[in-house]
Amino acid sequence: MRRLSELLALVWALGAVVTEKAAHGQEPPPDSPPAASSANPDTPAASPPPPIEPEKKDAPVAPAEAPVAKAAPVASPKPPAANEEKPSPPPAPRVQTITTVPPKGYIPGSRRSIGLGLSPFAPSGPTLPGGATIPFSVPAEESSEFTFKFSGYMSAAMRLSMDERERATPRQFETTLLAPPQTPDLYGTVRGTNAPQGSWVELRFDYGNAYVKAVVKLSTWKPSAGETWRETTSQNFLNEAFLLFTAPVTSDLTLNWTVGVFRNAYGSLGQYGAGQYNAAIVGSPFGVGETLSAKYKLSSSLSLIAEHGLMGRFGKVPLGGGPNVYDHDANPSRPSALVHHAHVGLGIEGDVPFVLGLHYLYNFAQDERDQIDDPKTPFLDEGLRPDPKMTVLGADFRMINNHLGNFAVAVSYADASYAHLLTGMNYYGADTGELLTKRLLGQEGGGTGKLLIAGAEYNFSWAKFLWHPTAFWGEGPDLITSVFANVGKVIESRDPSFDGRTLYKLGAEATYRFFSWLAISGRYDYVSPNSKDREESFHVLSPKLVFRSNWNSHEHVTLSYTRWFYGAHTHGEAPNDFTREELDNQMLALTFGMWW
Repeated sequence: MRRLSELLALVWALGAVVTEKAAHGQEPPPDSPPAASSANPDTPAASPPPPIEPEKKDAPVAPAEAPVAKAAPVASPKPPAANEEKPSPPPAPRVQTITTVPPKGYIPGSRRSIGLGLSPFAPSGPTLPGGATIPFSVPAEESSEFTFKFSGYMSAAMRLSMDERERATPRQFETTLLAPPQTPDLYGTVRGTNAPQGSWVELRFDYGNAYVKAVVKLSTWKPSAGETWRETTSQNFLNEAFLLFTAPVTSDLTLNWTVGVFRNAYGSLGQYGAGQYNAAIVGSPFGVGETLSAKYKLSSSLSLIAEHGLMGRFGKVPLGGGPNVYDHDANPSRPSALVHHAHVGLGIEGDVPFVLGLHYLYNFAQDERDQIDDPKTPFLDEGLRPDPKMTVLGADFRMINNHLGNFAVAVSYADASYAHLLTGMNYYGADTGELLTKRLLGQEGGGTGKLLIAGAEYNFSWAKFLWHPTAFWGEGPDLITSVFANVGKVIESRDPSFDGRTLYKLGAEATYRFFSWLAISGRYDYVSPNSKDREESFHVLSPKLVFRSNWNSHEHVTLSYTRWFYGAHTHGEAPNDFTREELDNQMLALTFGMWW
């Protein structure tokens, strides 16, 4: 009997210790809800990542995790004497479960970074179904020690456009297959929708510490083996190389200085990129230069943010070089150009963070060299070349991803004079003034006129909303819905065919992730590029299957089919000026990608 009493006392004491550990969070309670996270398919693993470093440019401080409720310590019971009657065991202490929201750090799917432009850690790759762009270069915790980091993203697409021959011979199939495809879809163009995803490879090398860092990026939108003779400019090689200095001047003021060859983006509609239509609404200056950013905390949740920069494109083509029909940069009649830009805004941090920004960009050139006339521009005499310039004023408002979704709206006004000669700034998807002139301003007058561009995008995760306030880390089914729209107005142009023209495009997408390895997505777009000719408008339908190895894995394989429904006068856009007869109306694509 005595041994039996001692054995019961030992079991009782052991149960009390286990209960105490569970109450202190060392073991999960048996009825706790499953882990979860952001709706985006680029979310981290199920367990929340550790807090990260204080904000550099766009990486804010992650606060400590929410405390877990603790039960009062339970004293080990005194074993009963051999001749004592066994007492009834006391009731087990009740453990209170407290659910937590995702940490407020720069982590995929739970971004809380506050900045006026796109973070330098954001990639340039295409957008995945569901509105999620690949945020591969997430800043890790840093110290004063110098460290090396390698990250990147690769995506390759096999895309074949299809159509029917009008007069097939007995030795020909009626169905034709073309690569590269002949459709009106082109990255960042007015008629482009990004419904069929493209290719992008980017390798990033970082070396530095919390105060200074060197960054080099190698990138291409077509790997060499898939390159055609006409796309030699797809090999960007050393696309960006810059230094990033971070100086916490005071506890409330932080300065960041970026110097080198890089790009900025303002008015982006996506969480980590330009948005579904791949065009920053305000503008994206790029080249050699610097950008100084300052953030001053007015209160615990309100910050004043300012940026200023000067950048230039100085790789002027010498006399006798180029141009050709596909290499738009190889033209000696185009001067070297500069971009001066300044920005100011407010950032509100918290569970539902907001950013409001005002923007000013001025693209100009004052170069007297090689003033030779280009016979391909009959409305512009480069021999008497005027000094080109374009002023852009813009504003944007963003609600950064939370349980209410990710929302952005932006608007810009551009006043251009001979924009055909400008380089150094991407405006609404046109990375040169020549493309901007051909697509929006008209070639009569050399790209002189005024534009008004606006865009909005809203991505919503139903799982994240329904789980709130419990954190959803993506380890389960989710329905992601997105709506997006762009609209533009040519307020004034010296080209009569462009003057007063209105354009718009709008779309919606739904992505359902019902298995850890499979998601299904469907997208619809309507594009109206010319209010003066409604027959140029067209519709686009694109269903997709997305395969992954797990809920939050870092790879995807996408099978997609895209169908265009053209108007009678639908045609391509510079530099792919396909006629209605040359356009194919179907595309099959196999796209794969991985990020690290």
